[in-house]
Amino acid sequence: MVEKPSTVDEAIAYVWDVPDTVIGPADKQRLAAALAEKTDAVARRYFSAPNPELWVGTLRELLKPAGDGQPITKVIRDLRDEMQLLRSEFAASNIEAKSIAFSSVSGAAANQLLEDLHLTEADGFEEAPFETPAGVSDIDTFDFSQFVDEDAGTPSFVEYHHKQLQACGVRMGRSGYKVLDLHKTPMYHVEIGNKRYSGGVDGGVVPYAVRAASAAKLLRIGFEHKQSTADKATFRMNHPDVLQAEVAVPRQYSFKEGRGQVVCCLLAAHAMCQLPLDLDLTDGKQHHLLRLRGDLLLVYEGCTPTQAYHEMADFLIRQGTMLTSKLTIPEPPAELEENLRRPIKKLKGLVQGAALTDQVQSILSFCSSTEDQVCMAYEIARHWAPPIPACVSFPQER
Repeated sequence: MVEKPSTVDEAIAYVWDVPDTVIGPADKQRLAAALAEKTDAVARRYFSAPNPELWVGTLRELLKPAGDGQPITKVIRDLRDEMQLLRSEFAASNIEAKSIAFSSVSGAAANQLLEDLHLTEADGFEEAPFETPAGVSDIDTFDFSQFVDEDAGTPSFVEYHHKQLQACGVRMGRSGYKVLDLHKTPMYHVEIGNKRYSGGVDGGVVPYAVRAASAAKLLRIGFEHKQSTADKATFRMNHPDVLQAEVAVPRQYSFKEGRGQVVCCLLAAHAMCQLPLDLDLTDGKQHHLLRLRGDLLLVYEGCTPTQAYHEMADFLIRQGTMLTSKLTIPEPPAELEENLRRPIKKLKGLVQGAALTDQVQSILSFCSSTEDQVCMAYEIARHWAPPIPACVSFPQER
């Protein structure tokens, strides 16, 4: 088995050892000269493919012309080499282009996601129990049987969330919170392993000034609504004039049915948001709360509305200091406890584009002029992004 070169010298030696029938002598000289200008770290990336047969193809990227004959700076040329390497690495890793909807994630797939991210799912009532205040009145359930489906019932359910949280002591309105209907708002796109996932929540608690388009960044509580087959059957019985699909087995909704979806959604939400958040999977009668603490995914399965809303209210009230007038939080606030900060920082890299942002920020600091910065930013974007129409043009390098 051929060992991967780890330095520039080893990379050049490998090139000279390749048979002339594979890489001709003239090309070997050009490759050796090109590699001599690289650092050890960059040279190693030309040998990142698992199969040695692919190394030659990656190395041949160095033989391609830098551009269309227009002069470009050395920084741009090096950046172009980097982008060519990235494209080769993406092809080698076989990343799936099509996103998987959160709603299509199975329980088994959720188990794999947790394993890949080194997170442990635990019973919240056993690991971190909470108590409902003594003497409070029971909160009524939400009647989903009044609506033909989840989408139709979500606006009313969002108003119900607002009413119950406010009754439990959460400040709503200016300098407080509001509950948004988000069931038609695109929110999360993440990569875990070699797969991409996308989706959102049906409703969400956010600081009062935040609009739906920015809810993903400052979400505090997400609601995922599920109408049980029992409620569907009741609506069908009460509205025989409305065309509906046949309900096979009328029953209450269980956590197991939506577990894959909400686990994936919670991970994605923490990757996008810089504040701790909870997720509530509910059919209006039962509430299943999920939250990340340290390396634990805590699940409070089968909460009553009274338990759920008082616990969510307590969470919002205790985190009230996290409200910000700037509504821009680049890092988790320093005052957060470590078990709240850790999952946010750990999952940040799942967001599509996070690596792109890090690369741009790390390279632009070496630019000697604003012009070079603009050219580099365009070069990075055009090689990370999908193919664009020919009619779209980028600024000419100078």
